[in-house]
Amino acid sequence: MKPKSRRKFLQESISLSAAASTALLSASPLVARTAASNSRVLGANDRVRVALIGCGGMGRGDLKDFLRVKNVECVALSDVDDEQSDKALKATEEQVSRRPAVTRDFRKVLDQKDIDAVIVATPDHWHALPTIMACQAGKDVYVEKPLSVSIAEGRIMVETARKNDRVVQMGTQQRSAPHYTEAVDYVKSGKLGKVRLVRAWAYLDWKGETPKVPDSDPPASVDYDMWLGPARKRPFNKNRFHFTFRWYWDYSGGLMTDWGAHMIDIANWAMGIKAPGSAVSIGGKFGYPDDAMETPDTQQVLWAYPDFSMIWEHALGVGRGPEAREHGVAFHGNDAVLVV
Repeated sequence: MKPKSRRKFLQESISLSAAASTALLSASPLVARTAASNSRVLGANDRVRVALIGCGGMGRGDLKDFLRVKNVECVALSDVDDEQSDKALKATEEQVSRRPAVTRDFRKVLDQKDIDAVIVATPDHWHALPTIMACQAGKDVYVEKPLSVSIAEGRIMVETARKNDRVVQMGTQQRSAPHYTEAVDYVKSGKLGKVRLVRAWAYLDWKGETPKVPDSDPPASVDYDMWLGPARKRPFNKNRFHFTFRWYWDYSGGLMTDWGAHMIDIANWAMGIKAPGSAVSIGGKFGYPDDAMETPDTQQVLWAYPDFSMIWEHALGVGRGPEAREHGVAFHGNDAVLVV
């Protein structure tokens, strides 16, 4: 399969978000259906009322894709940054029935009885609580990847969804791409022979050094205490806010939980992975040792399974990885190798 540029990858990710939205809103859950969940499948003349929790760039993109689906209406927006909420309002301009309610506190959204589903597109450290509370409030959920920042959080999220019979989907939009589906089907067909090694990677030259900046007061438009939420309290620093939060352990896991969540998912999907027998990770801040990031700019992870090994690797500031590609997944079989 031919490599794609990053621009093409991002363009496809946007369109795939729309496909994922359609899947959720047609009640195609990751959580197993029951008689009760089947009864919630909406007819063609019903309105699906959604709310957005986390109105940053990814959230606004998800919302726009949801609104492309027939009969979907946004009735509420929530973000701790008023400027982000204002931007999200523009994504609802095509609606003619009502203006969405806007609040800084997502709990007020969950109190609304007229909401069927919520999109959780907050920073990663805020994925778990809104998802859990939405399920408890009887809402279905589309939550962005990574599902959580810890195994314990993820397990509680899954248990809560099942207990409350909710439809919950995680935003791994690549699963809607035909070429990934074809690649997974090919691996499962056995035509590669026995697969002994799987490798996934991301080498991104667009992300370089993050210069250090001093702590400061948060913007007036932001409820910073609410933004921190379950994370430890610390002074505001713009490097730890909005997009660049992902380079700090309090809020995320660096590039592995950012791009890795997508690429490793394809490997897991094709190989039917449940859990490894063991795992080891090495790496560090080798490219930019003195910059502001906490998470590694260079990392390798090795998982051991009963009959194959899997590797993740990444590097920031380097645009050429294995197979001369920026990102990808390779399946090494006894008879052939597939790279996607």
